[in-house]
Amino acid sequence: MPETRGDDVAVLLMNYGGPEGPEDCEPYLRNIFLDPDLIPIPGFIRPAVARFAGRRRAPQLQRNYEAMGRYTPTLQETTDQGRALEAALGPKYRCYVGMRYWKPFIREACDAIKSEGFRRIVLLPMYPHESRTTTGSSIAEARRSLRTLKWSGEVAEIRSFWSSPGFLDAMADGLSRVVRGAPAGTRVLFTAHGLPVSVARKDPYPAQVARTVLAVCGKAGLACGEIVIPGIDSGVFRAEGRTDGNGALPATLAWQSKVGPMRWLEPSVETVLKAWKDEGVKRIVVVPVAFVNEHSETLYELDVLYAGMAREKGMEFVRVPTLQVHPLFIEALAELVREAAG
Repeated sequence: MPETRGDDVAVLLMNYGGPEGPEDCEPYLRNIFLDPDLIPIPGFIRPAVARFAGRRRAPQLQRNYEAMGRYTPTLQETTDQGRALEAALGPKYRCYVGMRYWKPFIREACDAIKSEGFRRIVLLPMYPHESRTTTGSSIAEARRSLRTLKWSGEVAEIRSFWSSPGFLDAMADGLSRVVRGAPAGTRVLFTAHGLPVSVARKDPYPAQVARTVLAVCGKAGLACGEIVIPGIDSGVFRAEGRTDGNGALPATLAWQSKVGPMRWLEPSVETVLKAWKDEGVKRIVVVPVAFVNEHSETLYELDVLYAGMAREKGMEFVRVPTLQVHPLFIEALAELVREAAG
């Protein structure tokens, strides 16, 4: 039996994961389509659909990574965040990393935590906003893994951190560094991964994203007094304070990554780019508000696909980096972990 580590706490950072080479693309996609929390299809056909989708989509995914010039840095950046968080927390805490759809898997991290004798775990999905498709799926997988391992210690969960002052301050700091001295006519576009409206109606995610954008705009002095999300109950969100002072850059929220024929959250990034082109906008600053790591949604979809669209429309495209190990962000996570651990 492993020696129990007393009151020490294991912190499990969980992320999406991603392929690290072309041969990983098909099994990675298959893992995504096997997840019932992410892809709502009948269980009896799920394996066949997952195999078909993996084979069909893998070539395009490989081309996307070729356009990026690299494969996913998600694992390395999450590992770096874990090390920074461990240093902020001190010697009573140990950080582990588990990926939902690629190696090292969440179940492997849970096995390591049990093997090293921890009796307390804090589950930390690395998604600022709670959604059953991300946070919910990762936490469910961690709890399934711990049950399979017959681990019976204490488990605490951090289901979101979007409202943490440190997270919001870090977002505002990164944005302010990019927009400082921006020329007149610049607009700011916050982007987040979209959801089908049928899923989003039952999910806290879209409202949390909208409130994050309003809060960051308030801290950074941008003009964004209202966000409207069609199709969502109570889908109008207003800033608590004034964010439209003289000379303030206008900002809005749009959604990316739509797949399939279903109705998704609107407006899409493509719709906003077209509208801004028609309005004569010459420069846009893009803020990935729902991601804290770089991956294909930022390095390909934003930096290659949408940047290319913007430039074709005659607009300069500048993107704010994700938070990664921003000191304010890491300290915000440390405070949440300490609180969750008791």
